[in-house]
Amino acid sequence: MIDAHVHIGPEGSELSARQLMERMEQNGIEKALVFPFLGGSFTNDAVESAMEQYPDKIMGICAVNPFDEDAPAKLERCFKKGFRGLKLHPFLHGLNLSSHLNDGLFELVQEYKGIVIAHGTADLYNCPLEFDRMARRFPKVPLIMAHSGYFWEWEQAVELAAENPNLFLETSRVPEYETGKILEGAGPGKVIWGSDSPYCGLEQEISKMRRVLKQGEEEAVLGGTIERLLSI
Repeated sequence: MIDAHVHIGPEGSELSARQLMERMEQNGIEKALVFPFLGGSFTNDAVESAMEQYPDKIMGICAVNPFDEDAPAKLERCFKKGFRGLKLHPFLHGLNLSSHLNDGLFELVQEYKGIVIAHGTADLYNCPLEFDRMARRFPKVPLIMAHSGYFWEWEQAVELAAENPNLFLETSRVPEYETGKILEGAGPGKVIWGSDSPYCGLEQEISKMRRVLKQGEEEAVLGGTIERLLSI
């Protein structure tokens, strides 16, 4: 199993690398995509440290604020240190995902063969149509919509994932019924499991997915697809 959505660091709801390792071991999770808490000011230092401590378990995802003049330079430094992608939170940044201010960041992700995972709820800054625009603008960049357009736009998210080969839906925070419908509509190859730890209960997110997954779907959803996208 690979958890595609984990925050660590001292900000927000604190979770240390050691605590994460304990939770992963208790729940049979082999690897995790890890990024910092993005509220307020933040750095990638805790994630970098976790990568150094647990190189076989932690895959770092760099978070930057697109308004920072040195955001592209920060991202490139992270890639050179072994980070695997970019995390954006358009609502917290106050910037539409499809803003051309993000273009240079996506170009770097494409150059380094990484992924982008972005907060993707029904807010205007990061609604499914914003993902559609970026997926079409950068068709070679795997783009993951965290939370699958929930609350009100998960059906549109499913439609747009079907239209864009590089757009994928991540299911943390999505209730069980809607998660099942998303899986049914998009198919297991387009759905990625993540927990949004520590904001969401890891055990509950695992149980939710196991209740909705049908036979033969587990491998792709619980790790196979993200493994393919990152070629790990």
